[in-house]
Amino acid sequence: MTRGVTFSRTDLTRKTREMLDTVRRGRPAVIQSYGEEQAVVLDPLDYRLLQGLAGLVLPGREAEVGEGALLRRYLDAEISLAKLAESLGVSRFELMERFDRLGVPARIGPADVEEGRAEVEVAIPAARARTRPAGAAARARPRSG
Repeated sequence: MTRGVTFSRTDLTRKTREMLDTVRRGRPAVIQSYGEEQAVVLDPLDYRLLQGLAGLVLPGREAEVGEGALLRRYLDAEISLAKLAESLGVSRFELMERFDRLGVPARIGPADVEEGRAEVEVAIPAARARTRPAGAAARARPRSG
C-alpha cells in the first residue's frame, strides 16, 4: 500500500481540509503523535476494498455481500475489471489506480496463451461482423447461373 502523508495531532485541527484533500486524492493520512503512528485515515472505498480482501482470506469472514463478494467474483474471473468498476461506481482506470495503490492484482488480458487464443477466436468474427456493410454479404456470394 502506498505510504501515506503524515499529519500531527495538532494538524487535525489546523489542516483538516488539507488532510481530507490528501485522502480524496488517494493517499492515506497517517496521524502521528510524538513520532508514533496513532491512526490512519483512508478513502472510504479503499477501506471497503481492504475489508473485502480481508474477508476473502480470513477464516470465518466469508465475503458473501458487498465489495468482498464483488472482489471474489473478479478474482475468480467471473466478472471483468470493467464490470467490477461499474459495480463499485468508479471508472476502470480509477479502479486500476486503486488496485495498484492497495497491491491488488489487476487481471488485464488473458491469463495464458490458450485463454488469449480463445478470446481472439471470438473477437475476430465479431469484429468482422461489425465492420461489414449491410449489403456486403450478399455481394460477396458468387452467383450461380
